[in-house]
Amino acid sequence: MSSVPLHHGKIVAEQLGLAYIDQGTPGRSRSNVVLHDFNLSVREGEFLSVLGPSGCGKSSFLNILAGLVPQTRGDVRIDGQILSGVSRKLGVVFQGYALFPWRTVMENIEIGLEIRDVKRAERRAEAARFLSLVGLQAYGDHYPHQLSGGMRQRVAIARALAYGPEVLLMDEPFGALDAQTRESLQSELLGIWEKSAKTVVFITHSIDEAIFLSDRVAIMTRGPGRIKEIVDITLPRPRDETVRNSTEFLALRQRAWSLLKTEVAEVRNAPAQEQTRTVHA
Repeated sequence: MSSVPLHHGKIVAEQLGLAYIDQGTPGRSRSNVVLHDFNLSVREGEFLSVLGPSGCGKSSFLNILAGLVPQTRGDVRIDGQILSGVSRKLGVVFQGYALFPWRTVMENIEIGLEIRDVKRAERRAEAARFLSLVGLQAYGDHYPHQLSGGMRQRVAIARALAYGPEVLLMDEPFGALDAQTRESLQSELLGIWEKSAKTVVFITHSIDEAIFLSDRVAIMTRGPGRIKEIVDITLPRPRDETVRNSTEFLALRQRAWSLLKTEVAEVRNAPAQEQTRTVHA
């Protein structure tokens, strides 16, 4: 188990809470608590995965980091500074590719640079560089509908990197892909990460994916979500597909599953209303 002091992280989430209020009977309301007492420190340059059962708040945490949802208590700091809203230090890749269908691959990658008012020649050069990084230099003039799902996701990664973030937030980016494409892109993502030296926070449901990619895996409890334990992934780098069959990989997988399985079982057995609290308005 990893035990790094929170204040030493590139990203620090401390006493983080998130709740949605559902107005019901007059004078009373129900609070759906998504995150409670969530504490996590992400080291600079590391690849950290967040793993947990469905509904535990993994994506909600990422949305807070991305500035899309405000927390209801606690703080998030980037380089010691309180995070408030969207930060240029953070780039996001979602499961849905979110590419503009009327723009070419190259033009899609340039979007963030356009927002920053980067001149055309410079942004075209930057977009070409990241297009090459994800292995799609021959597809710059294609449109999204002409690409496979895996290729579109690579374009989404290139677009996020071209913006120049220090941190890459990834919310189950390979979840919609077939197994073969998913494993292939996992290997490609590791290569991109090693070249870019970014800090990565990666949300996933897959134990194998988390172990293969990560330096550490943060395992969450069922909702309201908090960090249950952080597992150090001691597999040597660089990694290739052969590591998946190693004794060390299988031992780490068993360790992660032993921590996760009770949370998954409790989610299945819990009544639907258990995650709500009744509070007086």
